[in-house]
Amino acid sequence: MRVSIDAGQSSIRVRVDGVDRFELSFPGIRTDSSPIAQLARLLAAHDGWGATALAVGLTGYDGSADAASALRAAVPTACVALVAHDSVSGYLGANGRAEGVVAAVGTGVVVLGAGPRGIARVDGWGSLLGDAGSAYWIGRAGLEAVMRAFDGRGSATSLTTAVRATFGVPLDRLYLEIQADPDRVARIASFAPAVTARADDDPVSSAIVDRAAGELVESIAAAARNAGIDPARSRISGTGQVLAAPAVARRLADALAGGLPGATLADPLGRPIDGVELLHDLDAGHPLAGSVTSSAGQAD
Repeated sequence: MRVSIDAGQSSIRVRVDGVDRFELSFPGIRTDSSPIAQLARLLAAHDGWGATALAVGLTGYDGSADAASALRAAVPTACVALVAHDSVSGYLGANGRAEGVVAAVGTGVVVLGAGPRGIARVDGWGSLLGDAGSAYWIGRAGLEAVMRAFDGRGSATSLTTAVRATFGVPLDRLYLEIQADPDRVARIASFAPAVTARADDDPVSSAIVDRAAGELVESIAAAARNAGIDPARSRISGTGQVLAAPAVARRLADALAGGLPGATLADPLGRPIDGVELLHDLDAGHPLAGSVTSSAGQAD
């Protein structure tokens, strides 16, 4: 029984492949506690869905050698567990085994390049230090723009109406409402669709989305350069909820063409969960193989 888990900040997707093949969805990984511990609790609560082989693409994974062992221990039936950062599984889902760059743009953002120089990770440094162009980044920029309009530092924006409808508190108390929310990262990120939906009509929203696209192109360029690939001749694709917004996808494609002549944005080959499933059979000689931690042994 193979179980594959795509554990991101936005959601956790589980694919069980046995006699029956099905998928389940759960709330995402929180950033205020250990992602390994959170996932181990989820696995234990469901008896690991009877997995004999477990593969996980995990947000916030730091390469810890004992992560795979900890997750295998949470599943009594498991003989092998494989763990990789979700940027690795996201890459495989979008580009398969081809060289190139993948920008995974959800609540956070990680851009991964794979080429002659190996793998190159750009950003993914979390909401406090990075994640430029992510849903959190866009949502926060939108909220900041509203507060600037409110206190006279910025231009009026239709986002003000959206904030009042979404958060339901007076603007001068919005910061207190958000700071007190333990899920504030996800809550701020959830405002991103309000920004992207207004990008074609509201100048403030338009400027935010343009900046987000520029940040993503800068990260893509760095990943290609560090991995030793020519972006004009390599597969560049993107995944995640942010790129599902037409305004973002269109502006990213335009910014990519302007910033990296000859480069084009390809549709992903599959979903991140498909990339997690590929971890089960990833060749040891693949550039990404060194980024996968494994633990094998007898089931309990």
